[in-house]
Amino acid sequence: MQPRCQLLSACLSSPRTIFAAPPTQRTYVTAVPTPAVKNPLQRRKGGDLGSHLPKHVIPKDAYIPAYPYGHHVLYKQANRGLYGGQMIQFGNNVSRKTETKTRRDWKPNVLRKSLYSVALKKKIKLRITSRVLKTMDREGGLDEYLLKDNEHRLKELGPLGWALRWALLQKPDVIYRMRTEAAALGLDQATIDAQWPTRHMLDRQKAPQSGLVKAADLIPEEYEENAEDLVEGVDEVEGEEREPLAPGTYTPQEERIMHEAKVEYTKAMKASQRYLSRGHVDSEEEGLKLAFIRAKEREDAASRLKQSFAKKLDEQFSSEDLDAVRTQFSLPATVSQDALKKIAYNQWRRQQIELAGSYDAWRTNVDAAKALEREASIDAAGGREAWEAGRKVMYSNMIDEAETASTNTALDAARRKYLETALNKADRAIKAKPAGGEDAYVDATIDELRETAELRRLEQSSKIQKEAGGDAWAELVDASDRPADSRPNA
Repeated sequence: MQPRCQLLSACLSSPRTIFAAPPTQRTYVTAVPTPAVKNPLQRRKGGDLGSHLPKHVIPKDAYIPAYPYGHHVLYKQANRGLYGGQMIQFGNNVSRKTETKTRRDWKPNVLRKSLYSVALKKKIKLRITSRVLKTMDREGGLDEYLLKDNEHRLKELGPLGWALRWALLQKPDVIYRMRTEAAALGLDQATIDAQWPTRHMLDRQKAPQSGLVKAADLIPEEYEENAEDLVEGVDEVEGEEREPLAPGTYTPQEERIMHEAKVEYTKAMKASQRYLSRGHVDSEEEGLKLAFIRAKEREDAASRLKQSFAKKLDEQFSSEDLDAVRTQFSLPATVSQDALKKIAYNQWRRQQIELAGSYDAWRTNVDAAKALEREASIDAAGGREAWEAGRKVMYSNMIDEAETASTNTALDAARRKYLETALNKADRAIKAKPAGGEDAYVDATIDELRETAELRRLEQSSKIQKEAGGDAWAELVDASDRPADSRPNA
């Protein structure tokens, strides 16, 4: 028998016991924890799908400052892309042996790339040379390339890059960045407002200014792409489109929200300054976060104080007292009982101030009970320093709870949503403070409102299509295909 067969027979003759591994039950984790910080480059649900042409990103009816270096005359296709000043060059091929010259030309390496803009939240399809693309990678993206403000970069942009730069400078985040950098350099507020105005400042300028040109003049009609450049499988949405609002005009709902945002910002700024002056927070940013987190508490306290004051007036003044006030001042019968109570209270307060000698003395007597209660709580805490330290720790815990609310599963849904909304408002207020204050905060609020309404409309259209038995995702893609004024060419 061959050696190999001997080894095989030995292996087969020896009995062996095979032990199978005990079965184990697999567990699958399907829930993905919500990230604490959102990635700005991550595609949003229901957002823009596909790339956009520059003519659909820049509104054609907008007035843009004229490009200071003019259009390209010798190489006109550079007006429709980012060529970085490159153009066609002519020369000769010279033979080494016979020195024969043959005419030739060198053309820029032009590519067609879809580049993402973080400020515009869109992918823009551009004609771009390889040299500019390498520079853009070194700068950190399309936005950084367009926003660099030295003279050489402005010459490289060309008319199309200049128009895209203008579109970036209209976004609240970019305006906030520019105003912050200008304030850090020590420029006065008047210069900053003139150079980087907020949306409300621009809305006040109704008539077109001199030196401005239409966006259509910077983007020639020749910048047309073939049908293959669009996203495949996306058809035009049937139905009527809502006409976009003219610049500076708002719907009644937006006007109401603008008024609420102004009041909200003013109250938050005052509360933040109080927290900072009392030493409850270490910075104004923490004060703003705490102000928005405790906004509900302050509203409840103000409501309780108002109810207590109304109850006090009811107990203090009878109907005979109110009739006497009406007769004394000859008030008509249309004046309400609440107004009569306030008039009577003001008269009573003037008398008390005269008896006390001054307003401060009267106020001290009125607040004596509150001062005693406050001193008792301070003594129970172990002194004023311990009381202040306890308040600071409590407020710090409230801020930490809000910052981790998105990943804290122990919180109920209502509390988590409230904290996330409060922190979102605080972030808008922090960015708006150096960028125009109240006006910038109102602009950011309206922008977020419109964006949320658009996403809700897309989700609703997808839901209707799904209930009808169609493809919900296809309907969502179709719904994001909008003209230039809403969601163009997605």
